[in-house]
Amino acid sequence: MKKNKLSLALIISIVMALLLTACGGAGNENESANNSEEPKETDQVVVGVYGGAWEEQIRPSLEKFKEETGVSVEVVAGADAEWFTKLRASNGKNPQYDLLILQPDTIQRAVAADLLLPLDEEKVPNLADLYPSVQDRLTYNDKQYAAGFSMGQLGLAYRKDLVPVEPTKWLDLWNPEYKGHVAISSPSYSAGLQFFSGLVNALGGEEKNAEDVEAAFTKLNELKPSIVAYPDNPGTIQTLLERGEAWVVPFWDGRVFALQESGLDLGFVYPEEGAVAAAASWAITKGSPNEANAYKLLNYLISPEVQGEFSKQSYYGMTNKNVEYSEVLKGKVQTGEQAYSQLKWVDYETATPQLNDWTNRWTQELGGK
Repeated sequence: MKKNKLSLALIISIVMALLLTACGGAGNENESANNSEEPKETDQVVVGVYGGAWEEQIRPSLEKFKEETGVSVEVVAGADAEWFTKLRASNGKNPQYDLLILQPDTIQRAVAADLLLPLDEEKVPNLADLYPSVQDRLTYNDKQYAAGFSMGQLGLAYRKDLVPVEPTKWLDLWNPEYKGHVAISSPSYSAGLQFFSGLVNALGGEEKNAEDVEAAFTKLNELKPSIVAYPDNPGTIQTLLERGEAWVVPFWDGRVFALQESGLDLGFVYPEEGAVAAAASWAITKGSPNEANAYKLLNYLISPEVQGEFSKQSYYGMTNKNVEYSEVLKGKVQTGEQAYSQLKWVDYETATPQLNDWTNRWTQELGGK
């Protein structure tokens, strides 16, 4: 009798052990499946783009993608500040956008807040054709979080028919021949911050060194008698140049080349000390509800064909090494790994937290608004 009871207990123990093992195994399999789960296939994608001319220039490519793939593309015009606020509110869960065009400072903040998806290079084969010097700036902890697109570069725009001597470097703004006809922007405006970064660099310094920033402000104070205006948007800069009130102003290459094509007698120079990068790059949001389509659209947008078409309309250099530039831009726009590797990039990690202080100091030194 005792032997039978012992056998029954042994059988029950074995059965329970098998059940527990099975449950545990099933749990591990489910966990593994969840970790390797591929994004769900959907029939749409939501992309955020800059409004105005930028949206007009990219829309034909988005429409073509829709025709070729059957994926519905919802285009939402906006800007970095708005997008970052909404991404932060989503906290990486079902954000309103799948793919966004962003500036380097926003990408940096979004990566730090864990709001962007590190790119799976196998899903973006065109990523391999983007210039390494650009992608290095979009890489954090050995992971690429964005794909470079258009490469605006801040240099010097000038009225060829008005300047006594054509500029070649940033420090030429201090030439006495330009007195009363120089326009510069505050650091609160992107072109102004990029110019300030370029100035710090031209003086042999770095933004992270307080004494180098101080030296740049001291140098700016010396420029005060030469300044005619403090523009804070592209339209104002264009007006100042058209009227001849400003002879020389820091501005983006693509904007200047477009004005040249419109008939304005402008020159443009990439300063000897180094032009400043004004890159716009594509990033996929973390938790994107249409991730699979976001990857498809991203790979499409950074192709040489799409970048080439965008370049023809925007007059900017691009990031894909296989882009064929129009005859208008050949010999004008500075592109290629050698050129891009020499660009100055704003140290946003330093600049962003100090932007208000720098803007206030800039106003104190120059009296501009």
